[in-house]
Amino acid sequence: MPSTPFETVILTTALYAVLFIFLLMFSMVYRWVSIDSLRVRLGEVANQVAYEVAGLYVMCQRARSNVDLYKPISLPVSLSGHGYAMEFKQVDGVWFLVAYLEENRAINVSSPLWKDPGVDVTVETGDGVFQVGSHLVNYTGVLHSGVSDPVVWARRVDGAIVVGLGRLVNKGGG
Repeated sequence: MPSTPFETVILTTALYAVLFIFLLMFSMVYRWVSIDSLRVRLGEVANQVAYEVAGLYVMCQRARSNVDLYKPISLPVSLSGHGYAMEFKQVDGVWFLVAYLEENRAINVSSPLWKDPGVDVTVETGDGVFQVGSHLVNYTGVLHSGVSDPVVWARRVDGAIVVGLGRLVNKGGG
């Protein structure tokens, strides 16, 4: 017995509804997987930068006199087309390097640096400039992806150590 037009419309609508639900589920799973992938890549970047900051801190700690150090770091311009930023945050006496997507700060990771060791180290979260040899280090509280010549830096001045993030600027307008 052939189907009536009404049955055909209902079955076609049900088929399209099932296909649409399948498409939505696939889209949600894809989004979750891509967010997890971005978190992993953000974590790799944050861990790399935190490692470099800790290394410069140790070098300043071992120095016997005043010293200004910086280390150029290699950062991806974007992660899967998404811009990101990094900054230092202190939570319950522990310093973290936090990396997050600029378009959605809820997608973030943090890499622990150290428990606040007291008066001999300060984490710079402001903006400014200092000179190292023939270069200027322009430091900032938030380091954005895509910035040219990113650096981590540490300074020891009269026994106090300051660490931070920034970018390298050639003296004389380079």
